[in-house]
Amino acid sequence: LFDKLNGEYFDGALPRPRLGGSTRPWRSMLGCFDPALEQIVLSCDLDKERVPVYVVEYVLYHEMLHLKHPVRLRGSRRCVHSAEFHAEEKLFPQLGEANAFLKRI
Repeated sequence: LFDKLNGEYFDGALPRPRLGGSTRPWRSMLGCFDPALEQIVLSCDLDKERVPVYVVEYVLYHEMLHLKHPVRLRGSRRCVHSAEFHAEEKLFPQLGEANAFLKRI
């Protein structure tokens, strides 16, 4: 899935981080990119039959955007989701449907 999204949205330019899944459900996150470990982890909550593939793709795409747009400092504050990040996130064709589904789980 990483390679598919990397080709479709990033022209294959993103380096492949380690990829994994959580062993137990997370309370508030469905995905996480850790730059220190060069790792993307998705919640096991996404590994259920009722979760559409486009939802998993969106969460992974969101975490991949963190690879492309690392955290920046604005004064003494961290900017995790920059304007460029949000602009690219809107390029995901099923963004609205994915977010609507995620609000229900």
